[in-house]
Amino acid sequence: MAHCDDSLKLIGKKISEYTKANKGVYPPTLETLVELKKITVWELVCPVSPFPVGQCSYIYRGNDLYTGVPPELIVAYDKVTGHKGRRNVLYASGKVSRQPEDVFDKLIERDNEYRKMIGLPEKIKEEVRLEDVKHLHPMDDLAAMED
Repeated sequence: MAHCDDSLKLIGKKISEYTKANKGVYPPTLETLVELKKITVWELVCPVSPFPVGQCSYIYRGNDLYTGVPPELIVAYDKVTGHKGRRNVLYASGKVSRQPEDVFDKLIERDNEYRKMIGLPEKIKEEVRLEDVKHLHPMDDLAAMED
């Protein structure tokens, strides 16, 4: 079974390919990669996510990034806390890490500090509550997210 971090690593690789073909600019959305047939809709959904295929399970922060930004900048992350209370995070370096929510909050703060340093706007921490997702995609057991 594929893992969420594998999906994010693939997304990072495809973003890198996109930037090479587009003068170093990141794609405007992750769905752009689907439109260009770089990835499939399946790869935009974490394997243990409550989101159905066709609804991306990641928040994308890369629409204003470009080649050469600090490698620690956050490109994408899980929309919901899962994975035993942790989130997967894709960085501009292509690296993926899984962080507890309290550490993740600090990473968002650090990300915004880097953004300010290079003249990019800060971005809020976007998230979706599991209660809101359940009505979109009913699951008998939300514990399935505990991969």
